[in-house]
Amino acid sequence: MTFRGSTAVLIALVVCVLLSGCAVLEPSVTDPDPNQSNPDPEVVFEGAFVHAEDLEDVRGKETTEVTNGSETITEVVRVAERPYVDYRSGVLESSEPDQVGDIYGSNASGSWWYDAASETASYYEAEERFDNDDVRSARADEAERQLELYDLEYRGTERIADREAHVLAVEAKNETVERGISAIVGDTEYVYAIETSDPSDDLEAVEQTLWIDTEYDYPLKERVVFEEPDGERIVMTERFDSVAFNVGLEDERFDPPENATTENSTAVR
Repeated sequence: MTFRGSTAVLIALVVCVLLSGCAVLEPSVTDPDPNQSNPDPEVVFEGAFVHAEDLEDVRGKETTEVTNGSETITEVVRVAERPYVDYRSGVLESSEPDQVGDIYGSNASGSWWYDAASETASYYEAEERFDNDDVRSARADEAERQLELYDLEYRGTERIADREAHVLAVEAKNETVERGISAIVGDTEYVYAIETSDPSDDLEAVEQTLWIDTEYDYPLKERVVFEEPDGERIVMTERFDSVAFNVGLEDERFDPPENATTENSTAVR
């Protein structure tokens, strides 16, 4: 079974992104102070979906890694976001050289994917413009639904991208988790489809941890450990290497590059 062919494929909504590799050293976690009351883990978890009211925008560099044994594939992207509608990520490094320079973006009118090699942007127009309040409400509803599926454990704080973050262990209440699992780091929903040599085999998420910024309630890192039926483990980690909040982002940042040839595609519902 080859790593790239049968281990992990990263699908981001309408775009597919392959990753390339390096290793991660986990810094130590500060245990909860027994003399101080810890935050409610459910409130911390909800912050990953609905952030602090004074959060206006986010800019940073983010790395996603998938590791199977000694092999790791990694992708590094530059991220810009104004919760909850405006988003942009550009590929800085990848195991697939032709993906460097590719950009995914979204704004109130739809989403687009820019292919750097062809200088072409595929634009997916929304049937109705997205509204921040509507998206925020939908995310709050999703947080409530997710709380019914998981048990949470607060594990103190840790420094991520030079920021203090709450550490939250997340465990599914059911014994197994479906093949698809959503990652919420970076505020974009990515679906990780894990392939095995036998599609009927069950893949279980045995560990999941979130790191959420203590000031802006924004997810800075997520780590998920999957276990295949033969006991082999696959580790997915998505984290910010650097991040800045409320720096001021222009509307144009969330539009396709000016030199791009734009092609309209199926409307986003």
